[in-house]
Amino acid sequence: MVSKAQVDLGVGALNGELGSVLACCMKASTDRQMTGALVWDYGWFMEELEGEREVLEAFWHGIAGDPRHADPQRLEFVPLLKRRYQTWSVGTSRRGPANHALIKTLRRNVPTAGEVRTHVRTVIASGLVAESPPLVCAAGA
Repeated sequence: MVSKAQVDLGVGALNGELGSVLACCMKASTDRQMTGALVWDYGWFMEELEGEREVLEAFWHGIAGDPRHADPQRLEFVPLLKRRYQTWSVGTSRRGPANHALIKTLRRNVPTAGEVRTHVRTVIASGLVAESPPLVCAAGA
């Protein structure tokens, strides 16, 4: 998923509406046993989520109607044989975007699911901000 953030993402934003968005997403994700990662970068939210189909559909409909997200795009929705994530994580690039080409693509059109997935994983690996405890379901799912 990718969307244009409609909340302040600047310095101190974690103490404002961004922090509220992230706290709500973390609670929703852990309550619904979703795993994955959300990153914010240069005015964009990008997320990779794993979970039960019905749960993911309900979550998507919530995002699609949330005024804090402009033009949300669901890039891919496919069944998984095994989860890649054991937690739900949030992060941001610390030294500028990990992929300048992706940010340029976001400004002009919709990137591919693979581009967003790679960017999310790269940012989480180097710019993790918070993470849920491992979910029990992730080990066997």
